[in-house]
Amino acid sequence: MRLFAACENQGWKPSLVPFDPFDMVLTTDTHALIYYVCGQKKKLGRRARAVFQRVERGLDTLLIPFTVLEEVMLLSEAGKIRLPLPFRDLVVSFMQADNFDLGVNDAQLLLEAAALTGIKDPYDRMIVAQARVSGLPLLTGDEEIGESDLVRTVWD
Repeated sequence: MRLFAACENQGWKPSLVPFDPFDMVLTTDTHALIYYVCGQKKKLGRRARAVFQRVERGLDTLLIPFTVLEEVMLLSEAGKIRLPLPFRDLVVSFMQADNFDLGVNDAQLLLEAAALTGIKDPYDRMIVAQARVSGLPLLTGDEEIGESDLVRTVWD
């Protein structure tokens, strides 16, 4: 799959291994995905880095919330991050990879986020809501989210 050529140069390549129902599935926060995709793996916590390595090998699956993709798009357009390939190609790559699932914003997610008034950042609220609605741990180094005990987090 040549869509990943630019990412492969950064050491990032999603696996096309068939889904195993015993895989671990996790969701990701924006900064974790950015660190991973942009080749800044040293910024990831030890456990988060291990999860991404397992996802690369097709052993685990990563749910990417719609809100995370929205933030990545906005940060890229504003020039605050430099993606290894155009944003549209990155999303298509995730869509085609068996070890990445893309979250969908719907009414259930919005209702869950509305109840999370202790989290001030609206993007974080939607990301935590996605993890809660999906019943999945969240890859994040965000201390506010970690200390909230609203969702199980994975980082260090």
